[in-house]
Amino acid sequence: MKISIRERLKPFSHTPGAGCLIPGTCWEIEAFPALVRLGKKYEIALHVTGPVKDFTLEQDLEKNYVSVFGKAQEGFYRLQFQGKEGGIEVMVVKAPKLFLVNGSPLRANEKLFFADEEVDFFLPKICERLSLGVSKAQDWDLVLRRFDLKEILPVLYCLGQKLPLIKPQPLCGTGKLLEEGHLESFCRAAFSKILVPRFIDDQHQGLSLPGIAAGNPCFLLQEAASRIRSLFFCQENDRISLLPSSSFDAGRMTKIQANGMGEIDIEWASRTLRRAILRASFTGEAILDLPKGLRSFRVRTSPSQRGDRHQGGKPLMMESGKTYFFDRFHK
Repeated sequence: MKISIRERLKPFSHTPGAGCLIPGTCWEIEAFPALVRLGKKYEIALHVTGPVKDFTLEQDLEKNYVSVFGKAQEGFYRLQFQGKEGGIEVMVVKAPKLFLVNGSPLRANEKLFFADEEVDFFLPKICERLSLGVSKAQDWDLVLRRFDLKEILPVLYCLGQKLPLIKPQPLCGTGKLLEEGHLESFCRAAFSKILVPRFIDDQHQGLSLPGIAAGNPCFLLQEAASRIRSLFFCQENDRISLLPSSSFDAGRMTKIQANGMGEIDIEWASRTLRRAILRASFTGEAILDLPKGLRSFRVRTSPSQRGDRHQGGKPLMMESGKTYFFDRFHK
């Protein structure tokens, strides 16, 4: 008995000028067929002859790097950009025989390193995962055209965890929409390209008041991830709540880190909690609060057991190292 998420998070765009953040950093990469910009400081000229076919920028949130690739007259090329401690590493994964980067010839598997003290880097050891039941290709131009939060929030939630820690700051500019609980409007106004955060809606969608905002815009990602998490999981000391505020019909959330308690996976369908699995890392009592309308559930420590019925909101004894299976949630 296992709850898993199959979808791989790899949003991409074929549009010249597409941009995204490099996972683990707050640096934006902006890519064209023959030019790549890193943040506001570096430009990488690719000496290729166009037109370039199948040009793509892909943000791989599974392996935590960004790829830029295409097929020029000289042949296929692919570059990989990855955040590191103290800078950005650029690797030529594949290159034609004559491939010049900033005027210098580079072969496949050769690397460049842009050392910069301004590059803060952090990746979590465990990334919590969210799926809301959509498995369409993550072509971001089409994602924005459909604008279905079930497609956008899993990517936003994952990316928001893969940033250097940003000190709390007031939510200003487009962040006001998040503060007011307007999640869809916030997603429309607060991001450009592939979830590159912004305080000012420069597309003038009429979703937020114009004004001047200050601070690190990546805080919007960090705060959005926190608020998305609170829709599906909340914890207060030894008390945890499952699906406290979710309005999504179906989904899964895995690798939830319950502080001091262990790791939890949950699954729901038809707006009803179906299964939960807790891998306990403590010995003691815990309280499981159920979504509104549900009162009890079955508890097992093995899928082969018949299990016992337990009331939601009542203390449940846990033992470190054991796995607890919760299902058959009843009203």
